[in-house]
Amino acid sequence: MSICLPNLRTPALYGFLITLPFAILEIVNQKANPGFPFNLFGVLWLSSALFFATLLPIIRYLRAGGKLLDHPFSLFTRLVVLFMLGSMWLGILSDQMPCFLGIPNCD
Repeated sequence: MSICLPNLRTPALYGFLITLPFAILEIVNQKANPGFPFNLFGVLWLSSALFFATLLPIIRYLRAGGKLLDHPFSLFTRLVVLFMLGSMWLGILSDQMPCFLGIPNCD
């Protein structure tokens, strides 16, 4: 299975749509914390895009009539990657939520 550019458009779009509300919160509430953290939102977008790039092939395979346990090692590997990416994304989000909400001295 090769990954080409059209297969990455959907995960990139989903990652952007999930990260966008937090970027809007940061822009609206940046009075207390001036400057936009491009690196933070780059990591949030990339991790969520990679999450969907890992999840969508599983969903496509199941919708095409495949069984979940046809390839158990591949499924286990994908689930571990999904768990790690999701944990990282939620950890960053919970750490930075006070900054998104405009609380002073949030770092």
